[in-house]
Amino acid sequence: MRLLLVEPNIEGYALMPSMALATLKSFINNKTNHKAEIADFIFHKRDWEAYLKGKIEKFKPDLIGFSIMSFDYNQALKMARFVKRHYDIKIIFGGVHAILMPEETIKNREVDMVCTCEGEYVLKDLLDKKLDCKKVMGVWYKKENSEIVKNQNLRLIENLDGLPFPDFEDYDLKKYFLINNNHLPIMGSRGCPYNCTYCSNHAIRKKLEGKYVRIRSVDSLIQEIELRIKQYYSLGMRFLFFYDDTFILDKKFVLEFCKKFKEKGFDKKLKWNVNVRANLVTDEIIKAMKEAGCYEVRMGVEAGNDEIRNKLYKREMSEEQIYNAVKIIKKYKLHLRVQFIVGAPYDTKKTMNESYNMARKINADYTLFPILMPLPATEIKDICEKENLIEGEGFKDSHIMFTSPVSRTKYVKMKDIKKVVDKVRIYQVKKVLLEGLRMRNFQFLFDLGLFFFYYKRKYDLEIDNVFRFTVNKYYLDSLKKR
Repeated sequence: MRLLLVEPNIEGYALMPSMALATLKSFINNKTNHKAEIADFIFHKRDWEAYLKGKIEKFKPDLIGFSIMSFDYNQALKMARFVKRHYDIKIIFGGVHAILMPEETIKNREVDMVCTCEGEYVLKDLLDKKLDCKKVMGVWYKKENSEIVKNQNLRLIENLDGLPFPDFEDYDLKKYFLINNNHLPIMGSRGCPYNCTYCSNHAIRKKLEGKYVRIRSVDSLIQEIELRIKQYYSLGMRFLFFYDDTFILDKKFVLEFCKKFKEKGFDKKLKWNVNVRANLVTDEIIKAMKEAGCYEVRMGVEAGNDEIRNKLYKREMSEEQIYNAVKIIKKYKLHLRVQFIVGAPYDTKKTMNESYNMARKINADYTLFPILMPLPATEIKDICEKENLIEGEGFKDSHIMFTSPVSRTKYVKMKDIKKVVDKVRIYQVKKVLLEGLRMRNFQFLFDLGLFFFYYKRKYDLEIDNVFRFTVNKYYLDSLKKR
């Protein structure tokens, strides 16, 4: 049978090819007798209907699978309706949103099935049984009378080394390398052990059965990197973007990886970046990563106020640990990206300004200040609903809930939240302008114009991406020459 995999990114923007779809495609093509292809829309937003029709008519799939996050749920439904209007093809929704909200997802007429756990073995079983869902674990489906059948869930895949490496061949990597500064995504683990209330991880962990945090062997990761160099170095790949929720969870894994990465000489060809957690950062780990080619770490702080950060968000990290982590990261001259979230249910003007002041004190190379998104099934969403902080008629059943941030906190209105966000943006813009002029002088001004009048329009990029196309690009270009 034939499976067409879709990430519904026709309205948003993405800078990396989907790891989820690349992994599913590889599994189906390497571990089953079926065939899978990916339809990627990141460079086909304006002509997505014609592009999708072309893929369907050429590939002739028996099943179309949408991998959905809460942010692109509406886009997926829009695309599924289009498919159903033109073709008699079964549609299955999977991914984080489908796992957390299967009832809400399956009720849509366009959706025939929902995958309620990791998709690899579910899809294999489903295709093996020619889409007969009766005994396929991990699937909810509709009978002809519209009755919904909820099959038992499948346990999580424990041995990640048993999965084939992701297959990126359906992606236009040359274009991706252009807009993401030559990065290829990679992943060394699945799952996160922490209980941050705004993140989907704690909610997913409650839904699924089996060991949630799983780490690949270092040898498997090294083998994949060796393959990627052979496949894509000539196309321009120069950096690895690790998608792990927290790359440094296991100290032994990190140190072994850094040692073997250097032994292979990969550090002479590739640089890489990762997510870290302040309470896990040590001098030994950061030193090893720097020496093995890590050039940047991304770290979530989320709030400058201890009550918001630890009691409300359950981050489990002290101010001392945050500043100590920053000190170590800067000691080894790694680029640092930090994130704060504003609009927490109990945020006040004072607590939001504490976040702003901490961000100024940290003085990271790049600082993000998104407004809180109360994701489905998370603890923070329950609190927002309890405090009546999310407006909109019929919110619980409305698709708006999957794309809109909070409208206020218990103590401040949206205009006060936006003031803090605008203040951060002005601070960040000034920082980028000064740094850009310092690094490239008048060339920076030319590159600014090039971004706004060419790249932004051609690839539907957000204004915030200007940093990636100027200052960040200058820094990465300097790394390539080393």
